[in-house]
Amino acid sequence: MAQQQGGTDTDLRTFRDFLLQYNAVTEQCFGACIRDFTGREISEKEERCSKNCMDKFLKAGQRLSMRFQEHQLLNMEAQGAPVAATNQKMRIGN
Repeated sequence: MAQQQGGTDTDLRTFRDFLLQYNAVTEQCFGACIRDFTGREISEKEERCSKNCMDKFLKAGQRLSMRFQEHQLLNMEAQGAPVAATNQKMRIGN
């Protein structure tokens, strides 16, 4: 039961983080792109700006995620290399 509760807490934190990020992106893109409040319609320029803004955030997030994964892989390889070398020395010594 405790393990299930831990998963739920993690899921809630993940969802909360997603909503915070979503709200921040929405607020920033809205503030940068929407200028005319005299009508209900969004102009083509505002729509294009909003789309470009969101695309930039998504692409930046993807690149950041890829770089983080590469960094993690390099760290794991760096930590694993001494272990592999030690294991090989132990096999040679026996």
